[in-house]
Amino acid sequence: MTSAFPHPVPPYPGWERHIYRLSRPVSDDDIAVFLGNEELYIRDTPSGPVTIIHKYGLLEIHCISGEPEVEVWYDPKKESYSSEYLDALLKTRFT
Repeated sequence: MTSAFPHPVPPYPGWERHIYRLSRPVSDDDIAVFLGNEELYIRDTPSGPVTIIHKYGLLEIHCISGEPEVEVWYDPKKESYSSEYLDALLKTRFT
């Protein structure tokens, strides 16, 4: 199976990438909840428009509505904080 994110572009030098498979496809409602009151960024890619959600300098989450996975970038120096935060965030919508 190929990823919905075949063209990785790190948001910052040295950040690491992980693809997370979800229990169901991402919806526009999921994106709105993850976004909260953060500013919406959309990048056009060969795979379609990618919604980019920045989370407090810990994570950058890339979502494509209708895809059952997200691409997550994080600073490896803050991996434990980023991992805990991402786990909690995903559990609010995908358990």
